[in-house]
Amino acid sequence: MNHILIDGFNLAYRAHFAFLRLSTSVGMPTGCVYGFMTGLRALKSKYPGHHITITWDKGSNRRKAMDVQYKANRPKFASTDQINDLKEIFKCVNVTQAECAGEEADDVIASLVKSYQNNGSQILILTSDKDLLQLVQDGKVMVIRPKKGKVPETVYDEEAVKKEMGVSPKDFETFLSFRGDDIDNIPGVPRVPSSCLINLIEKHKNIRDIYANLKDEPMTDFQRQTLKSHEERVILNNQLVKLVDTLTPDVVEGVPDEDKLNTYLKKYEFKKLTAKLYIDSFADIPTFAVRTSPALESYTIFDEEA
Repeated sequence: MNHILIDGFNLAYRAHFAFLRLSTSVGMPTGCVYGFMTGLRALKSKYPGHHITITWDKGSNRRKAMDVQYKANRPKFASTDQINDLKEIFKCVNVTQAECAGEEADDVIASLVKSYQNNGSQILILTSDKDLLQLVQDGKVMVIRPKKGKVPETVYDEEAVKKEMGVSPKDFETFLSFRGDDIDNIPGVPRVPSSCLINLIEKHKNIRDIYANLKDEPMTDFQRQTLKSHEERVILNNQLVKLVDTLTPDVVEGVPDEDKLNTYLKKYEFKKLTAKLYIDSFADIPTFAVRTSPALESYTIFDEEA
């Protein structure tokens, strides 16, 4: 079986802000659920032969304990009720959900990738966070970055990662440790160009060997001193960006349930979508006509209406 793995909070966050103004007739916010449900249906219609697994954060405080500023820059996202409803909604559909106490969805994804690879599956990861690019393996694991504004959807294999980031997926963890990640509020080494970092990584591969050989590397004294002065930060960054792939997630398999799903469609006043149609959309053997090119060229994660 082929798989699509989704960071649930990442998609919910994007859906919330994409449809921030949507609400029911009594003013109950609906944008997070609307964007999430329609986005997954559009995704399944494009990749009908892949089974969808939604991963969730669950009390994910391990990295925050290492660095209190980790992800502190993100806008407040208060859609707990909608996320709880989403979890119940997808228990009614042929979708898998997975989480692990104290861990982030990214680490759950990494652990599932490791598990699914043993079965020879093709794995697609849907996320707008670039840290998951370190999991890419040609022909086995690819990352889909959803369309955003005028920026089209991008599918990353090893060649695409190397072309955009300058390093291969297996070296991306080390690169992020030095470069940092603005999205997660992880500061990198300032005023040292990426080209210099890439050269060091290609030559020495890991942080320990880079610093052990720094005195012999061709660079300016300023760059060398800057790298030395940020060594502790780089080591901490590595702990923050390194994905854990040894988790045993708690897994819930969805079982189609039209009656229960209908209660949520009525609650959120989604009138253009029936429970049967939505459930049928997620069958591993599709019961609907799959879109083909050129229609797929205009595909977006938020291109359908409920």
